[in-house]
Amino acid sequence: MVKRSLLSVIFILFTVFAVFTAGAQTASETPKGKEVVGNLELGLVVFLCFHDARADLDNIKGEVGAVAANFKGAVESVYVSGDDKQEDALRAKFKTQPNDTAVFIILPTGAAAAKLEGANITKSNLMRAVVSSCGGGGCGSGGGGCGS
Repeated sequence: MVKRSLLSVIFILFTVFAVFTAGAQTASETPKGKEVVGNLELGLVVFLCFHDARADLDNIKGEVGAVAANFKGAVESVYVSGDDKQEDALRAKFKTQPNDTAVFIILPTGAAAAKLEGANITKSNLMRAVVSSCGGGGCGSGGGGCGS
């Protein structure tokens, strides 16, 4: 009788632990995080753009978009708004705050190759970071660069 009760308690504790662990893993996955991972799995370089909800998003999209257009088919941009509470875990992973404006260049390997912040998010700085991150071969060039 005692063995049966002990086994029941162990089973219940194991079930509770398994449910808690699954919940913790699910909580760490965010919609934008999944989007980043999906693009990386396709072999794309990702511009992960964190922006303050009050920031000039149009300006950031213009700078990032102009560079991404040079690497069409090899680069994808993902934008994370500071007021999107669902993305708190992703911000924590990249050590950014909701009011930060930063662009991370993430290689298909998952490595963050560069980070540009605030006023440094310009076409020329982004282009320089992408080219140096991709080994000088350029993304999607077939010459050993990113996305090739």
